[in-house]
Amino acid sequence: MWFPGPVLFRIGPIPINTLGASVALATLFGLWLINREAKRQGIQADYMVEFAIYCVLGGVLGARLWFVLFKWPYYAAHPAEIFMVWMGGLAIQGGILGGTLVGIWLAKKHKLPVWQVADIVAPALILGMAIGRISDFLTGDAYGIPSDSILAVSYPPGTFVYNIFGSTPVLPMPLFEAIGDLIIFGFLLLIKYRKPFQGFLFLQMLALYSTLRFTLEFWRGDSLRTLLNLKVAQLTALATIILAIGFMIGRYRQMKAAHRE
Repeated sequence: MWFPGPVLFRIGPIPINTLGASVALATLFGLWLINREAKRQGIQADYMVEFAIYCVLGGVLGARLWFVLFKWPYYAAHPAEIFMVWMGGLAIQGGILGGTLVGIWLAKKHKLPVWQVADIVAPALILGMAIGRISDFLTGDAYGIPSDSILAVSYPPGTFVYNIFGSTPVLPMPLFEAIGDLIIFGFLLLIKYRKPFQGFLFLQMLALYSTLRFTLEFWRGDSLRTLLNLKVAQLTALATIILAIGFMIGRYRQMKAAHRE
């Protein structure tokens, strides 16, 4: 199996970074999906292009800051590496938070309905996360625990996981997560015309992804520090599930109250 590591390929002496290529690909697909849905719903496409680009930037920044925060003892001793994102170290949960905060700010800035915009973005976001996990699979990042399962794979030198476990087979957790993300993506497309209220797609995406992430973390081999026998990602996932369900209940009650008036 082909595992390119941090460098996907080279054009002459110029390296094309695997992470950078995945971000670019996710952004292009996301822009296409968002623009198409925005036009269908009568929202000016120019706003959504700006929205998508800034949300990607906010997501990347949030993902890096989240990772650095929980690895601070290491980065405090190696501050120059904080900016070396091509060496791995983007936490999706921090990316969701960063992108969401930027998205809320931009929606309010342009006086767009926040929950409607969130629903437009939700399928593109989970698709982008799937593409990102495929990138992790190719570079050996976000790797699983060593295993003798037939599903386990061995990575060659030059990949991130090889530096930890050598050629010992590990579970390809990024690939499993990418498959789960694509299933969630398909589910969102399936229900988008039957959603009960604005914001439902986005909140469903958060709850479903967090459930997926909580489960898969039991087999991750590179997770950030643990607390109360749970990993940080699992605690974050639990908090996200609770918040998403809480907002869904609140939005449903708002819809019922509006119908009674």
